[in-house]
Amino acid sequence: MKPSVKNVVFDFLFGGLLVAGALFVASLLGPTAGGVLAGAPIRTGGVIFLQYLHQGLDSAAEMTRGVVMAMISNVFFAITIYFVLPRFGIVAGFLAAGVVFLSAVVVLSCLMP
Repeated sequence: MKPSVKNVVFDFLFGGLLVAGALFVASLLGPTAGGVLAGAPIRTGGVIFLQYLHQGLDSAAEMTRGVVMAMISNVFFAITIYFVLPRFGIVAGFLAAGVVFLSAVVVLSCLMP
């Protein structure tokens, strides 16, 4: 199914509002609170809901499988960046965390039915 311009604009605005909200909370309450909001289920729930609106229940359920793999991999990403960032800087931190994230996704893809 080819996405319509209306759907893409709606999805872009919806996602942008979630990111802007996390940054706003971070500016008010500090970066930890902003990070909690950025990682909260509301973001993931919003994406799954949009998939449901565009493609139906089966597609949303399949997307949820990918979300589980990504969330587990995100934990490894966050732990890696937490330790690497202060020692080696932003570029090396994101590169290392990205490699760890992708590795975790590959491993989980092999493990999950």
